[in-house]
Amino acid sequence: MSGPSLNDFSKQVVTIMPLILREFAKREDNELTRGQITFPQMVALHYLSQHEKAKMTDMAKALSIQMSSGTVLIDRLLRARMLERWHDDADRRVVWVCLTSRGRRVISQILRQKRQSIQEIFKVLNEKERRDYLSALLKVKSHLQAPPKE
Repeated sequence: MSGPSLNDFSKQVVTIMPLILREFAKREDNELTRGQITFPQMVALHYLSQHEKAKMTDMAKALSIQMSSGTVLIDRLLRARMLERWHDDADRRVVWVCLTSRGRRVISQILRQKRQSIQEIFKVLNEKERRDYLSALLKVKSHLQAPPKE
């Protein structure tokens, strides 16, 4: 038995994704779902939760945005007291950022609620289905993280 064509698959996923995202939003109450931070800002907080500190250039690269856009994004998180920024002592051209305790609390709450939402939404799947779904997601992740072919 063959599966759906890539075109049919994409049509179905496009109709399912908004429903899943709405269900996440209904189950969560945090700065992201209340519109106090944007999705790219949440990604920046998540990145910094995985690193003690990061250079602004690394942040822009990790978010796949230009430095100017990264600066605007980081400035907003600074004003919200979720990040700290400082110049490197040895090279003033290098700018570092890190999470504040408020930033750590915010991203921790978001991630905790996301894990709970995932458990609630996907509890309908049995162990084999979860394993297969995770395997497919990991394959997509690997493809997305692969260096571009020249």
